[in-house]
Amino acid sequence: MTPTSVIGNKRKVDQSGFTLIELLIVLVIISVTLTAVSLSLPNNDQRQWKDINHRLIVSLNQAKDETTLYGATISFHIDDKGWRFLAQNLQDQSYILGDELAPYSWPKKTIIEGVTQFQLDDADAIKVIWFKIIQGALTSTIRRRNDGYFESE
Repeated sequence: MTPTSVIGNKRKVDQSGFTLIELLIVLVIISVTLTAVSLSLPNNDQRQWKDINHRLIVSLNQAKDETTLYGATISFHIDDKGWRFLAQNLQDQSYILGDELAPYSWPKKTIIEGVTQFQLDDADAIKVIWFKIIQGALTSTIRRRNDGYFESE
């Protein structure tokens, strides 16, 4: 072995990598950015709830228009299972309307308050109709306006 003598602090230290402060700053920036992005994304349940309510209102208003245009009486039923539109055929039997006015089933447990069955003909246009849909913490109240069309409150 060869003896070595160390005089002072003359040893050259190779510095590579990041300091702890630099790493902490990068982590803080990433966490702030992810927080901002997650807050800006809409809640999936609320977006789905809004879409369901919009679909219901559009369907009710379309059924009201069909009743006015064709003179056929269309009835609407809503309950804890979903909603459906029914019309009378020539043999006075109810049948379910398809496509645009197709039945809808709730994806989650739902409670309905208010009027749950009514006709969409013009004779009923002055009758006050409203119903409240409750699905967990989400609620929506649908009512018929004076002109016979429906809106959400």
